[in-house]
Amino acid sequence: MTLYTDFYWEAISAFIAALSSAWWIWKRQWEHTGYLLLAILLPLSVKVSLSFGDLHLPAEALTVVLAFVTLLRLLVPLNLTLIKKHPLPLLWLLSFIPGIMMSEMPLVSLKFWVINGLFVFTFYYGFLLMASRGNPLPMVPFMMALVPVLMVGLAQFIKFDFNPVTISGLYKPFFYSHTMLGASLALIAGYSWRSSKNQKYWRFIAAFAALLVVLTGSRAALWSLAFMLVIWALMHLSQLWRWLLPVTLLVVYFSLFGTAKIQESIRYNSFESHDPQATLLETSMSVTNLQTDASNMERLNRWVSALRMFEERPMFGFGPGSFQFTYLSFQEKSLENRLTVRNPDSPPPGSGGSAHSEILLQLSENGIGTVIIFLVMIGRWVYFGFLRGTLDSPRTALFLALSTYLFHMQFNNFLNQPAFAFLFWGCAAYFDHQLRRDNHELLP
Repeated sequence: MTLYTDFYWEAISAFIAALSSAWWIWKRQWEHTGYLLLAILLPLSVKVSLSFGDLHLPAEALTVVLAFVTLLRLLVPLNLTLIKKHPLPLLWLLSFIPGIMMSEMPLVSLKFWVINGLFVFTFYYGFLLMASRGNPLPMVPFMMALVPVLMVGLAQFIKFDFNPVTISGLYKPFFYSHTMLGASLALIAGYSWRSSKNQKYWRFIAAFAALLVVLTGSRAALWSLAFMLVIWALMHLSQLWRWLLPVTLLVVYFSLFGTAKIQESIRYNSFESHDPQATLLETSMSVTNLQTDASNMERLNRWVSALRMFEERPMFGFGPGSFQFTYLSFQEKSLENRLTVRNPDSPPPGSGGSAHSEILLQLSENGIGTVIIFLVMIGRWVYFGFLRGTLDSPRTALFLALSTYLFHMQFNNFLNQPAFAFLFWGCAAYFDHQLRRDNHELLP
């Protein structure tokens, strides 16, 4: 009874404090200052356990406040023009609701939905409002706040004698995973790469961010940089050849070699991602080692589990946020390895994460509807950013930033993490704002 009372009053007090702060910021029109502060706090926040849940403080507290501010801007007075012009992220959120109603764990699913809702309203619709006022995306304050995080990681790496096995936990308590930090740095590198045309110091930032991606040891982040550079190179071609050239090369390759070369690279690849003696190239090439690399085998095991869950409940899934609690019975025996969770009460070290794929996670938890809306969003960005984009457009930097995660999300999922959601939805918001402003004749 005491625990329930503590939970009740803490939640009510937090809600009142957040709403009061939001009203104060809204009346004084201090949203821009709030977002600048949030950009600084996000990389430096740590997870704190409260009676009503775990929060990354102080950033998530300010995120809640700014979400309320965004709602006030949309509702007082009632003005839903912004929603009507940019409905897809809201539709994506609404598509979670059937999954919540059918969920195996409704409270977990509701909490997961609320978290995603906070991020979409604060980082997408809130930034659309900021962009409409001429305020820039606060990328620089975010990058500056990463400096102490990187210094902590370096100090810990020195402490562990530069042992690569320790990389995954170097950036705690700020980033729970080196992979998420790598994804964030890759996105920043993509943004900075194209921004360098207009401001030369961005070129240094792009190179430095790319170097840091290498040092994080995240293979997916490193390959996402390569993917972004391929996209950038293709954008030098005409709009026709941007898609025709890669399609032609793929057709020629498979016509000549079929799948034999790919099967060979999987069968005979012995490079290990956590081998302390491996070079950067060997570590990068370890992604196709499905024989002995436990990380790859476990990722494939999670993908198989997610697909089996989708096959069982294709329409509404098992409920948002429920994958890590429900996938155990769907695992593939032949893919079990030292990272496989057999007993949820005693998981092996390094076995964290969920489906390791943004698309497969949504398929297993929410069903096909959510994924269709998500793919439509992505398809729209690819069409206007890549197929119809120009190198001279300010949208290009934003699309190149997004493109790093369009690749990375096949191997990990970070949209429910505040620091990364800030970068992803922020770039998406400014891309959509710029698109509507530059191409108003195409977008009613």
